[in-house]
Amino acid sequence: MASNYTEVFQDPTAVEKYAERTYAPGTFSSIVSGRQTGWLRGFVPSAFQTPPVHHDFACGTGRVSRMLAGLVAASHGYDTSEAMLAKGRELGTPGHAHLVGPGSAIPQTVPGRPALVTAFRFVLNVDAGLRDQLMDFASMALPDADAGFLLVENHGNASSLRHLRKTFGRLDTSTWFQELSHQEMTDLFDRHGYELAGMQGFTLFTQGCYRKPWTGAAKAVDGALASPFSKWATDVVYIARRR
Repeated sequence: MASNYTEVFQDPTAVEKYAERTYAPGTFSSIVSGRQTGWLRGFVPSAFQTPPVHHDFACGTGRVSRMLAGLVAASHGYDTSEAMLAKGRELGTPGHAHLVGPGSAIPQTVPGRPALVTAFRFVLNVDAGLRDQLMDFASMALPDADAGFLLVENHGNASSLRHLRKTFGRLDTSTWFQELSHQEMTDLFDRHGYELAGMQGFTLFTQGCYRKPWTGAAKAVDGALASPFSKWATDVVYIARRR
């Protein structure tokens, strides 16, 4: 993990690269994001009787809010980077974008409405203190078990092929190569009074496996097996709720 991770995306150049290159059509990240979109758009109507208020912690360019467009009563994104929020506005992100200081995000709750809290591409790249900030934020929006759900992405599952790359491959620290195990994630939830309600995997393979000539085979296998083998997925989203 880069020690200055939260400062990296204050730079508009870094934001532009992230939004336009990392998520360019056909890239590994865009393919995984597309699978996440399909799953989210099925999960929300089945999990909530009424459309929830969405709170996206460390929202970046608002990718998750765009995934959920039309399915939530309102969407609020919270980020410390004005450059990220500006790019989100350029991309047509729906809802409300909130520029917040470190540790100062407070969810804009609506009495009587369930809540959906999301944190994608966050926990892997930050330290324990920032993970605790996420959980404290979620707990303000989700005071009890009936309040809604928390969805947290781990895009470096230690029980996946990604671990083999770390073990046998070249470790490039400039990419913030980190891993989080299922135990570390469940410990984080448990410490803050949450229980794991489920998990959903989106790719068993790493980015390198999506390069030619393996692209088609990797996509086909992931499309068929990433969900049933979620425990071993490289990218997995945890579904949690208050105990």
